[in-house]
Amino acid sequence: MSLDQYNFTLEEEAAVVRKQFEECYKIFRQEAFDGDEAVPCRIHDAFELEPDHHNCLGCNFADIIELIDGFLATHKLFKRLHHVYIQYILLNYLLVERIDTLFNLIELNEAYRQENFKILMAVRRWANFIKHPKAFILTHHAEYTFVGSEKNGDLKGHAGVTIDRTFIDKYFSNDDRNSELYKELENKENVLVEFPDAKYITQEMCRALKLCVGVVSENQVYRSVLKDRTTFLDYFISTETTGASDSTSPPTPTTPS
Repeated sequence: MSLDQYNFTLEEEAAVVRKQFEECYKIFRQEAFDGDEAVPCRIHDAFELEPDHHNCLGCNFADIIELIDGFLATHKLFKRLHHVYIQYILLNYLLVERIDTLFNLIELNEAYRQENFKILMAVRRWANFIKHPKAFILTHHAEYTFVGSEKNGDLKGHAGVTIDRTFIDKYFSNDDRNSELYKELENKENVLVEFPDAKYITQEMCRALKLCVGVVSENQVYRSVLKDRTTFLDYFISTETTGASDSTSPPTPTTPS
């Protein structure tokens, strides 16, 4: 008996997904922006630069915030749950990679990272599953749900295999259990994928983003470590000069003092 009979109809699924991501959009607009400005732009202000100087960190983070925002803004067009969740997890993974790279640059304490940024690992593991499905491509018409769905009782009760966070942690943190994974999934039907709730992802990623910005903005030592590697002196003067000329070469950075 097919697992899909216990899930939403296509019409119900579209309605549920649109409502859920409408709420995510409201949360994201409230938490990831100060008015029309993305929260990471605070990083630039924290370096207390002269008007013509530019620090690149805030802009590079804000670019991904605007990308996620643009995706969420189209929530009224969403239809299939797994299509939307896959895209949303991967978009958040882009932000995870930026946060992790920044933390590696400042050598942020590992215990602090694990305690206060657990959502980063959750998104990374789910992104691994999406990017590197391994034996999952050998399953037959998996069904998809999310944590907290009203359909989960029947779905889990009739699923042969449930791919949830525990499953992801076991098989998609590395390749050590690949042979075991193939035995679990190869040629299987009635496979259920239970994504983390989108609202949880949104809330926790916004919290992590704000905390990340605070780690840099409120710590002089970390700003000192980053300053010379992220600041372009006289950037705006250089770009104005370049824009006014016929040269296509990028402006040459001024070595920070």
